Amino acid sequence: MLNILLNEDELGAVVRAHILIEQYVDHFLSLVVYNHDYLDKMSIDFSNKVKLAVSLGLDEEIYKPINSITSIRNKFAHRANFKLDSSDVKNFYDSFVAKDRDGIQDIISNNPDRPAGLADKYSRLSIKEKLVVMVIILAIRIEHEVKLELDYTLEQIKDSEDEFDA
Repeated sequence: MLNILLNEDELGAVVRAHILIEQYVDHFLSLVVYNHDYLDKMSIDFSNKVKLAVSLGLDEEIYKPINSITSIRNKFAHRANFKLDSSDVKNFYDSFVAKDRDGIQDIISNNPDRPAGLADKYSRLSIKEKLVVMVIILAIRIEHEVKLELDYTLEQIKDSEDEFDA
């Protein structure tokens, strides 16, 4: 996904990034909501899906970064000539908690699989590259939340099977 986003223009990178984040939030909700069909019937906008996900256990620490990337996406959607600037990317960066900001720095400086041509320090990245790296960290965080929920669900199933066998 990193290479795909890096090869897009700013608009393409932001839209694809937001689609990725939205898919992860939907996946999380599909695991924690008993009947996902009714969630779909409610026609909940993305902002309220995120709030619902947090109320159902999605780590609150990633609420602000999700809202920040959504805000950037909305700027592209409603301003024909919008261009990312350093303040957009700084606000996105600042929306992360300290350990995630460390992860953002680390994924660049300590990643032997860093794509060719990508700087080895966050401060040397272009505005778009910074945004893409932060989206990847956010996606990893949400994916981790999905994995935790899957592990919990599988544990519940195993416990139910053990009780049934007893």
